[in-house]
Amino acid sequence: MSAIIKVIQWALIVYVVAALLIWWLHPLVLFRPTALADDYSYTFKIPFRELTFETDPGRAKLNALWFSAHDSVNLQSPSSIPGKAVLFFHGNRDNLVRWGREYTERFTSRGYQVLMYDYRGYGKSTGDRSEDALHRDAQYLYDFLKKNMPEDSIIVYGYSIGTGMASRIAANNHPQRLILEAPYASIPTLGRTQLAIFPYEWLTRYKFRTDSCFAHIHCPIHLFHGTDDITVPYENSRILLTSFTPAKVRLTTLPKGHHLHLDSFPLYQATLDSLLRNGNQ
Repeated sequence: MSAIIKVIQWALIVYVVAALLIWWLHPLVLFRPTALADDYSYTFKIPFRELTFETDPGRAKLNALWFSAHDSVNLQSPSSIPGKAVLFFHGNRDNLVRWGREYTERFTSRGYQVLMYDYRGYGKSTGDRSEDALHRDAQYLYDFLKKNMPEDSIIVYGYSIGTGMASRIAANNHPQRLILEAPYASIPTLGRTQLAIFPYEWLTRYKFRTDSCFAHIHCPIHLFHGTDDITVPYENSRILLTSFTPAKVRLTTLPKGHHLHLDSFPLYQATLDSLLRNGNQ
């Protein structure tokens, strides 16, 4: 009996230590930035302008890129459509060098201009990071777009960690559409769908309640998710699909899709075509 008690005691110690490590380390897991020198010069095939936003004067600067639309083989509309843009929220790694290369042409080839930016601490962006600060920054960038084009011409697109910020923007504003790729229901729910043995509501300092945001979104919402995603398990999109919202929500399931490279699926490309070129719900 004493041996069993010792095993239980050690198991509890290991559990508590693991829980404390989650609380301490989870911001480092959520955010894995790669910094860039201030004089770094971007190069992309698509025409772009580099922008800097002082969202928190004296304390935070955000580095952003504005990409122009261009023709593709099947595009029937003009090569540049004023007032038609995607505000893109990227994933938790790297910086605009990667995200500009991997995502921009998905939108510009379909006639959309693109505004994307690096979060605080990523690339050339500076400032202390917190959930509130990230949401304020996102709203600042959205307001910039609203000053330059009709709000109903803006599509908000979020990938992975960026889906939480994108959802808050859609909840507090009135974009044309919200598109989420590999979204999570919330950071605590993400933890539970990965390993359901810890009280993540208490252990996570970042919440990003995408599910709660859905209740306040009125524009159409479209989700893309791969069934074999182990970074953000597919179950998160199933949860979001059943979350209360006045919006029309649709999910495109990509069988055997992982967390990366969902654009390699013909179904993804066809659906994005339908959403962006044809404006389908």
